[in-house]
Amino acid sequence: MTPEWHKEHEEAFMIAQNEAKGYFHRCPKCKNWVCDNDWNEQEGLCVDCAPRVNVEVAAAKGRKMVQDIEAKSQETTIFNGEIESKQTICPNCGKPAGQGKFCNNCGTPLSMIKCAKCGAKNQAGARFCGECGSNLV
Repeated sequence: MTPEWHKEHEEAFMIAQNEAKGYFHRCPKCKNWVCDNDWNEQEGLCVDCAPRVNVEVAAAKGRKMVQDIEAKSQETTIFNGEIESKQTICPNCGKPAGQGKFCNNCGTPLSMIKCAKCGAKNQAGARFCGECGSNLV
């Protein structure tokens, strides 16, 4: 390669460097070259030396939100049991009675029967006390 070739390419390289410098900034603190995305224009420093306040506030809020969510999840009780579906059958008509105090089909009261002998509560329609065996009829 000739000296003319070197000189020509060296000049082209210098021109390219000067053009590229327009897109980069040299941080006066750390001396690193950074692009516009990593340059804090307000402070005249790279974002490593002078982070953007709004970006740091948003990041801190995000970290705090994650911490709060994780803390709340640690306090949360998770149900692991099984749910049984039970129906109340009317002691009078034998049909599903519903959720109320009276049968949906025939109107029979579904309240518990109190045993006169021991005071235990027994299911409506029971003939004998489940606690002491006394006759409830």
